[in-house]
Amino acid sequence: MGLPLGFAPPGPDETGPALARRARAAGAFIGMPHPAASLLTTADAESLAAAHAVEVYNALADREHRGDSWHLTDVLLNRGHRLNAYAADDAHFQPQDPPGCVAWVQVRAQSLDPDVLLAALKAGHYYSSTGPELHDITLADGMITVRSSPVSKVLLTGGAPGLQVVEGEALTECSLPVAMFGRGFCRVTVQDAAGGRAWSNPIHL
Repeated sequence: MGLPLGFAPPGPDETGPALARRARAAGAFIGMPHPAASLLTTADAESLAAAHAVEVYNALADREHRGDSWHLTDVLLNRGHRLNAYAADDAHFQPQDPPGCVAWVQVRAQSLDPDVLLAALKAGHYYSSTGPELHDITLADGMITVRSSPVSKVLLTGGAPGLQVVEGEALTECSLPVAMFGRGFCRVTVQDAAGGRAWSNPIHL
């Protein structure tokens, strides 16, 4: 997103990673689309060094049970790559496909001006969702506090095996400790009663 008008089309010998580097240099926000659906390896993903973010959930690919790409994202984060995450529907709709608007990005920005939205995306000022709303996430005194629309589960996962979790009915605020993640990273996932999820970007500790 954010390619300037007049951006030159790919050259006949220009590779995907080279095109991504050129697009980023021109000011675009670069996403790594549906790695699981494309069967990307870690080496493939690391060659896309221009990416700002990984598409961690793709609604259309989820019909093939390849919609979730968090595993690869967590591996890349553990290797020191500073990447954010996003969710989307994809756009290769066929007549038999269900309607879109399953997954989206909610951006925190001062206005809907394209340049302001682009800057917010690059800064990671957004979360991704298939339903729930994340109102606020704060880190203080070794605890992450999450405020959201009513959900049934709040999970804290990240760069170490295991998780912290709070479950209940219509939860709107809870706190979870981050100690198990050391000086690595963690991320918040919330799930509502209908199965919808929302994901924070990685939180570096």
